[in-house]
Amino acid sequence: MNLQLNLYQAPWHHVSHRDALAFARASLARGDRIERVFFFMDAVYIGLTSQSPASDEVDMRQAWLDLAADAGCELLLCIAASANRGLLNDAEAERYQSPITTVAEPFQLVGLGQWALGYGDSDKVVSFR
Repeated sequence: MNLQLNLYQAPWHHVSHRDALAFARASLARGDRIERVFFFMDAVYIGLTSQSPASDEVDMRQAWLDLAADAGCELLLCIAASANRGLLNDAEAERYQSPITTVAEPFQLVGLGQWALGYGDSDKVVSFR
């Protein structure tokens, strides 16, 4: 089964991110494929490069990076939600004439067309709010 996961909460809202990661790992163990993970609204903060969680907290950004490396899935950030929150890749930093880039690969800034794509090319879209 091909899956798309959609997340809406900030990474420090660990319940939804932990649940999504556990679901993803269980799905992969069953032989399912995670096509993409789409981060929308405050969930885009997962792509912020300057995160530095406390030593007693789970590093959610690294957990998603590990999942993407294991599953070969895309990690997609809504471009509008990202720009509104100051998350810019190289291209967007140039566009907004910002001196810094705050999002790095493998996170990609994409439009809602990528979010909608999941409803057409995935067997199931699972949202975590």
